[in-house]
Amino acid sequence: MRWFSCGVPFLLALASCGGGSSSGGGGGVVVPSVPAAPQGLAATAGNAQVALTWNASSSATSYNVKRSTSNGSGYATIASPNTTSFSDTGLTNGTPYYYVVSAVNSAGESPNSAQVSAIPVSPGTTNVTVTVDVLSNRHQISPYIYGGAYPKNPATVTDSGLSIVRWGGNATSTYNWQTKTYNADNDYFFEDYNNTGFSTSGLDGDSIQFVQDVKAAGANPLMTMVMLPWVAKSQEQPTPPNNHWSFSVAKYGAQCHTDQYNTDAGDGIAASSTCDSAPTYLTANPNDAYVPLLDDHTGTCPSGSSCVYRSDWAAALATAFGTAPHFYDMDNEIDIWGGTHRDIHPAPSGYEELRDTYLTEARALKTWDPQAIRLGPVSCCWYFYWNGENGNDKGNHAAIDFLPWWLNEVYWRDQIAGARSLDIFDIHAYPDTPSESTLAQKQALAARVYRDYWDPSYVSESSAINQPYVTQTQPNKTIPFRIPRMRALLNMIYPGTPLSFTEWSAEVAGAADYSTALGDADAYGIIGRERVYLASRWEAPDPANPNYQTLKLFTNYDGQHNGFAPISVSATNNGDPNLFSSYAAVNAAGTSMTLLFANKDPQKTAQTQFTLNGFTPSQVATYALLQSTPNTITASAAKAWPGSFTFPAYSVTLLVITGTTATNPAVQWDLNPDTIMVPANASVTLSPKIVSGSGTVTLGTPQFDNGISVAVTNGSLTSTQNGSIQVTAGATPGFYHFSVSGTDSAATTVQSGYIVVGNVAATLSKSGDGQSGFIGSTLANPLTVALVPGLSGGSAVGASVLFTTDSGTLTTSTGSGTKLIVVSNSLGFASVSLHLPATAGTVHVTAEGPYALGHPVVSFTATAH
Repeated sequence: MRWFSCGVPFLLALASCGGGSSSGGGGGVVVPSVPAAPQGLAATAGNAQVALTWNASSSATSYNVKRSTSNGSGYATIASPNTTSFSDTGLTNGTPYYYVVSAVNSAGESPNSAQVSAIPVSPGTTNVTVTVDVLSNRHQISPYIYGGAYPKNPATVTDSGLSIVRWGGNATSTYNWQTKTYNADNDYFFEDYNNTGFSTSGLDGDSIQFVQDVKAAGANPLMTMVMLPWVAKSQEQPTPPNNHWSFSVAKYGAQCHTDQYNTDAGDGIAASSTCDSAPTYLTANPNDAYVPLLDDHTGTCPSGSSCVYRSDWAAALATAFGTAPHFYDMDNEIDIWGGTHRDIHPAPSGYEELRDTYLTEARALKTWDPQAIRLGPVSCCWYFYWNGENGNDKGNHAAIDFLPWWLNEVYWRDQIAGARSLDIFDIHAYPDTPSESTLAQKQALAARVYRDYWDPSYVSESSAINQPYVTQTQPNKTIPFRIPRMRALLNMIYPGTPLSFTEWSAEVAGAADYSTALGDADAYGIIGRERVYLASRWEAPDPANPNYQTLKLFTNYDGQHNGFAPISVSATNNGDPNLFSSYAAVNAAGTSMTLLFANKDPQKTAQTQFTLNGFTPSQVATYALLQSTPNTITASAAKAWPGSFTFPAYSVTLLVITGTTATNPAVQWDLNPDTIMVPANASVTLSPKIVSGSGTVTLGTPQFDNGISVAVTNGSLTSTQNGSIQVTAGATPGFYHFSVSGTDSAATTVQSGYIVVGNVAATLSKSGDGQSGFIGSTLANPLTVALVPGLSGGSAVGASVLFTTDSGTLTTSTGSGTKLIVVSNSLGFASVSLHLPATAGTVHVTAEGPYALGHPVVSFTATAH
């Protein structure tokens, strides 16, 4: 052995003698160290192969590629390339493969890299990864979302598992509960018919019997309470004529169109060469086809009329409802009464009319049926969400969109009255669609269009939404984002009010087409995931059509009335949202999970690999709706959980999984609210709360998109104490996602939501502040605010301002009280007089501007001496 002067052998000298650096003055030799584990390993599946790439490790001379068919263990080296890529060929399509890579040099082998996986696929297959997290976005799915209007018969109500059966639609706005008749309105020549004329379902034409039969079939009835002042007389008789139609040709002259079965019943448009392009509308006498509908017997019934009374009807309905929820739609599509029912409502529906009519009838209904659950305003469609039927209304109300204006008005008047008039905020939600020419285009649209409901990146394909003038106060106005947007408005304006869709569907290619079944799968899954409280499809699925089976996948997949689990949890995937959807839910015990998948690709199967966080599966049974057997759910017996599934092209599949949850949370908590609207550059406070269970939840550090900031200001939640989260918006309107974790005694869960950032808020300037006067006197000068719209998108004229005093009395020329609503004048001013209290002290008055313009607030103080 060779020795060196430092007294150690050659091999030790390199380590123990000085001058071991190859770049220093000593001129020694470096011993290489073991390389670091490779980073950036990626796997791309192909046909019977997987392509692997990774980042180079410093000093590595080669790499060991290791493969396993078991997740996390059992790796065997299959290749040792000296480059940073490798293609593993000859694999079995549909089988998951797991890979790690290590780096090698003369000093040894590195630890393994992080694991990646891939599933080889045939050319007709798409590879999709689904991640389900049972501790993320947990919330109860409302049992009332699986509803429909006019099912075929009571037997199909029971079989399909409908939870709500709605008595609704245009005809119900003129229903006479005593004669069981309705007027067909503009839908069909304004003629009176027996109720079976529109009830093609085979259910009762008698509203009272309808309620009883729906209950007997196992569902909850949803009734429509008429708010128009007229209801149909009795069924028309053309021969001999009883003239129970609104536009008699004999009486009003020739008309553009007439009923082929009753040629005296016209459409109410005077015949002319331009009757369709430039119509001249006739004015009807309501007494021809209608009788008056009055609230109660204190009203004066016109001489010779057979009046009908809402109070009598509501009392009979209340008895029929019994212990079931007393759900009432307050009429139907009130924002287009002037078109649908122009024989008895020839003027366009106006902002004030729709507010006042609702408040009058909703409050009266509560006196006739104290258990009434009132749904309003039952708005028809996207354009009328934001614009009144009367083109001047919006401009006369500070340029405020209709629904935010209506909701704001109802909320403030409920505060003044000291009682709710609105129990559920209800709109109709037909996804707006473009015109498609071919069947294939229509089918593809039907399968993707429900992105309208939830997707913050989905720009509407319809010119009804994707245009600049419908709203000037909403952000991202070409993106519907319909459910979170509406829930954000609700939580900003009238907190605690749930959302319902009492009409929805998108039968782009027809109700019987299989694409409608795929679209409905999305709709039911989204409505449950996005926290809608009640939903009723128009119309209920017919058992002759494939979408009937889609409903049963959620409500009665096995014929034993087992359905989708009740607690929604996160189920994300990396597929194309136009072609693949995933939804998940668990039971309260954490022992069962349901996963529903829609593979909307008409050509490719979906090879799907799963990651189930927090849940260990054991057995799984499948229930599938296939294009080849579109009217049957194909069931398979339970088997051991395989870890991956292949879903056929154009299919909906429900997986019913048994297993165990590692850490079931001790409590359920909510961000309260999870979604809300706030003006740009403003802030809002969330009040996280425990909604079920008992214990303490400790909030973690929020995660949020650029454009907002979110901070926990009180992170401890108990059954009696809410937490606090401060959200501050940036300057750019839009949709911003955020999430917050919460840890209880058993588990850490995550809740997430959206902050909808609107325009910069309007401001209020004030005059009359700081006055004083003798007790019991009126201040010398009124308290006045001026609305300054700024960049809010609104205007100063016609804005409602709520004044509130903590003592004394506010007065205007039209009323007095401790809360008063004053509408700004042509200069944007709103004023009240303050009558001081009878005792000395400081009086505080606040003035609040409209929520749609950012809810500006100012305060006044006055002194009584």
